[in-house]
Amino acid sequence: MVSAMRLATVGVTNMKQALSLFRDIMQLKVERAGPVPQSLLNAWRIAPGTKANMAVLSCKGYPIGQLRLVEFTPTPTQKVRLDFGAINADSGTDVGPKAIDFYVADPILPSVRKIEMAGYKFRSQPVKHQIGDTISEECLFSGPDGVPVLIMVGHRHFPTSMRAGSPDGPFSEIPTISVVAGDLTRTRAFYSGVLGLKAVGDAETPEAYRSQVNNLTGTPDGTRIHFLLYGDPPEASGKILCVHFFNRTGKRLVGRMKPGHLGFSLLTHDAKNLDELHQKLRVYGSEIVTPPTLITDDGMPYKTMLAKGPNEEMFEFTQRVSVPSKGQLAPVKAKAAKSKAKPAKKKAKPAAQKKSAPKKPAKKKTAKKKR
Repeated sequence: MVSAMRLATVGVTNMKQALSLFRDIMQLKVERAGPVPQSLLNAWRIAPGTKANMAVLSCKGYPIGQLRLVEFTPTPTQKVRLDFGAINADSGTDVGPKAIDFYVADPILPSVRKIEMAGYKFRSQPVKHQIGDTISEECLFSGPDGVPVLIMVGHRHFPTSMRAGSPDGPFSEIPTISVVAGDLTRTRAFYSGVLGLKAVGDAETPEAYRSQVNNLTGTPDGTRIHFLLYGDPPEASGKILCVHFFNRTGKRLVGRMKPGHLGFSLLTHDAKNLDELHQKLRVYGSEIVTPPTLITDDGMPYKTMLAKGPNEEMFEFTQRVSVPSKGQLAPVKAKAAKSKAKPAKKKAKPAAQKKSAPKKPAKKKTAKKKR
């Protein structure tokens, strides 16, 4: 029904500062930069008079798992999640969007040092752990405006999770984003039943590795954690990792993930049939923020729709469409033009008769000769 995640959008207060991390240190490639089209701002439900600039970055042009940075004017103050530092109104187990992930090369420490030298603080030291047959080494830092960013080494990751050759730069594209899930049953029904994504991982952290993962996630020792990973095989990137903390699950971050807020604010997926998806979302009970809407001032025309997921996620679903050229527009207008042309043809009949029988002009010429 939908593709893997094509874009993860992050709202930032300072575009230049954000690019110094993602473009200069992480060496992601800027694919596009400039103002956000007005029709898209309207679809995002941004307040009138607000302007925005964006930069879309990829790992060497890879089309899935791209990062879109957006800077709004006036500068917003609301953060999507604030769960680290001196002022941490939220908990790491609160239901809602969590972190953006990137692969780095083994060993992980040189990448950690680069980020620390740029002034960003890590929330944990690298933790190596195992879930099922998958072995990872991960650590989390606070990126621009406090957005949680996780870097990891896939010591043993399968083709459904890690793209062949990744990372093919200092940092990869976004292979995974994470969301704290409040209800696993409802989450499964949404991602599998409505979006049509495949569960490529569905397991609880084994007790032997629970302490390490508690340290990584900042949860009290002994907290049970279940990981539910959705993707679009054979595509390995752009996955959604739903993390459930059982009895440690916190409050819901209601209304926090949305364009115009700072941090991880939007998930973009391509849809095969946007109208059909719209109906399925309504049956499921999702809140439709923006129904399917045509966007024509953002490159190739497409339709977009914004809807909420079961864990306070905000999704942007898009579908490319073809818009007829001016000469092919609305057949109703063409018929009206034909009906208006009929009287003109009737008036033109005398002129047509003169051309078919030019006897009178011939007589005039003859008369001149006689005189």
